[in-house]
Amino acid sequence: MSRETLLLLPGHMCDARLFAPQVDRFADRYRVVVADLAAGHTFDDHVRNAIDAAGEGAFNLAGLSMGGMIAIQMATEMPQRILRLALLSTTGEAEKPHRTETRDRWIARARAEGMEPVAREELAPTYLSAASADRADMIETVVAMAVEQGLDVFARQSRALTLRRDCRAGLARFTGPALVLSGDRDKLFSVEKHRDLAGRLSGGEQVTLAGAGHLPTLEMPERVNEAFEIWLARPVQA
Repeated sequence: MSRETLLLLPGHMCDARLFAPQVDRFADRYRVVVADLAAGHTFDDHVRNAIDAAGEGAFNLAGLSMGGMIAIQMATEMPQRILRLALLSTTGEAEKPHRTETRDRWIARARAEGMEPVAREELAPTYLSAASADRADMIETVVAMAVEQGLDVFARQSRALTLRRDCRAGLARFTGPALVLSGDRDKLFSVEKHRDLAGRLSGGEQVTLAGAGHLPTLEMPERVNEAFEIWLARPVQA
């Protein structure tokens, strides 16, 4: 009997390391695939790349931050392909003007100084809760992921984020089991925004992790894995 696919979509300037604890937990039961979002210039490009990574047939889909935004677009455009949907630390809204200004400033700094200071002094403090920000291993993981992807990927992903469209209304098209998970110390997207996402999904269940920031898969991996266990065990209607 073939295993179900679990397709994971990482966040901005993140890679498979973002989901390492989940891959370790579920790889023996699922065909776990972490999509490479380094290529592509738009969310439409990323959707096509994610579908290619998933392969044939239906799949379980989980995305964090930018990956969650792409997952939302996929759920609105091809709900029939998705068995179960998990949205982590994300939003379905279009970009806010102040975020575009911040991205432009960060791109300019990366071009002038390189990716490492931007990753260490801008991305890591934004992504991590106060507790995680004191952990050298967590900081180094964020920095390493960003530095290894580099300036070109940073610029492309940043531009794609600024051009994304609001997909919230289309979430009603997905009627399968859905998990909306976030940390209550997320500096980018509030618990209330995640409550809004969960309310738009007929099968949506919200989980809030006390003390976690924007990267709960790394900050509180066991709690995320527990939530994934429950989510993946929920039956899919034929």
